[in-house]
Amino acid sequence: MKGFPNQIAVLTKLATAMACIVRLVDAGRQAKDDGILGEEFVRAGVAGTGHRPQPIEDYIRSQRRKTPDRQSFRTTARGLRELFRILGFIDDSGNFVEVTELGRRAASYSGIPLERVQISFWRHAIRNMSHDGGDGEVSHPYQVLLRLIARRPRLEKPKCALALEARNDSLAELERIVALADLPEAEIRQRLDVSNSNWANAVKVLPKFAEQLGDVIRTGNMYEISQAPGRADAGVAEAPAVRRPRERQPRAPRTSRPVTPETIGQAGTADNFDEIEVQTLADPVATARIRRDRLRRHNLMVKRIAARMAGPNVQLFEDPFDLLAITETVGIMFEAKSLDGTPDDERERVREALSQLLYYSAFLVNPAVNDDLIHRVACFEHRISDAHVGWLNNNNIAVIWRDGDGFAGDALAARFFGRMMEQLR
Repeated sequence: MKGFPNQIAVLTKLATAMACIVRLVDAGRQAKDDGILGEEFVRAGVAGTGHRPQPIEDYIRSQRRKTPDRQSFRTTARGLRELFRILGFIDDSGNFVEVTELGRRAASYSGIPLERVQISFWRHAIRNMSHDGGDGEVSHPYQVLLRLIARRPRLEKPKCALALEARNDSLAELERIVALADLPEAEIRQRLDVSNSNWANAVKVLPKFAEQLGDVIRTGNMYEISQAPGRADAGVAEAPAVRRPRERQPRAPRTSRPVTPETIGQAGTADNFDEIEVQTLADPVATARIRRDRLRRHNLMVKRIAARMAGPNVQLFEDPFDLLAITETVGIMFEAKSLDGTPDDERERVREALSQLLYYSAFLVNPAVNDDLIHRVACFEHRISDAHVGWLNNNNIAVIWRDGDGFAGDALAARFFGRMMEQLR
């Protein structure tokens, strides 16, 4: 089972912790020193002062009299630095800690209550968080957790630890941990040879993230997927319906909005635009201008797709996906991504498209609906690299791209759309 830092799971505290790191780095102080960073966390209220309340400086002085291995704030500093490394907020592989633009954005939320824009930021960061666990196999633990809960509604909290057991994101690994989840907890631990303490630590953070983001609903000690991301108030997602094959049909989640080519793409703003890693400049005015421009181009793509998909027997929906077009027999889910022409930006947008399409199709449609009923399509401003096309295709995601006033697509798109492919051109 992959190890995972388990010190703190409260998102507002994590924002404050990142602000501490930014202050130290900008002041030229050594944020890689667990003592310096740990004391900063105590002063900021990220780490506590022990079991009994006492003045902060008194507590720090008492800790300094102990050997480093017994100073509890050092453990907190070490664990949070590992978490921020996994989240992509920092790079501490060298002699000094370097803060990424994503990390600085996290720090900017310090002292601010959780609200829509901040939750959107955290969901993006946590959803895209990858972890290799030191075994060379990479997984996205948060996405694995939600897929596990979707497959096993009312999953008991201790079994959420299985999200860290998956070696990678493959369907085979998901099936393996789903099968394990059906066993008694003690038998799972015995089969995996996991100690009680490691098992308990593995469940401290990821389920808490999911609760705060509104992606799950907790009832007692059990978790279920909410009807829509961030919408715990929308209720629990429906359980798989038992239907004969001829009765299976695609449908939109009830939290989505029906739209037309004229009304689609009007709810988003530059602040909540999901491509949040758009270049951040020192000049906030220039940054806002770039964000607005990319949002405009993104919405234009979505409107063009909607116009080409519209028809007498087609229903169009948005939220949280960019577009879901439903016919009597099939649904086609689209995510559109603007590009700035750089390889780094393409890589990030491709990763976003993959995670969003897998996430939405797994958690927002009836779990009984399979890939043959809901097709997934990633749309880009221009053709992306063959390697990225192949990677998306391997996950059963077709790729289309702007081509003049219309769209071109790969072989998988041609198979998904069939005769409708002509409508995109």
